[in-house]
Amino acid sequence: MTTFLALYRGDSVSAAKLLALSADAELVREFAARLLEESRAHEGDPVLGELEYGRRRALELVKGGAE
Repeated sequence: MTTFLALYRGDSVSAAKLLALSADAELVREFAARLLEESRAHEGDPVLGELEYGRRRALELVKGGAE
């Protein structure tokens, strides 16, 4: 499985232009680790809580270098 980072910029999602793309494993792991440091609490909404759980689990796999 390939893991990569893409950086886009624009006034909207549909107008965004690709600025950078990297599949460097160390850079991808470092970025995932930084995202994991962010705390997001969705205590009142079980759907958002499940989405956050899935997001965090995916980032943990990327950070750990799991294939």
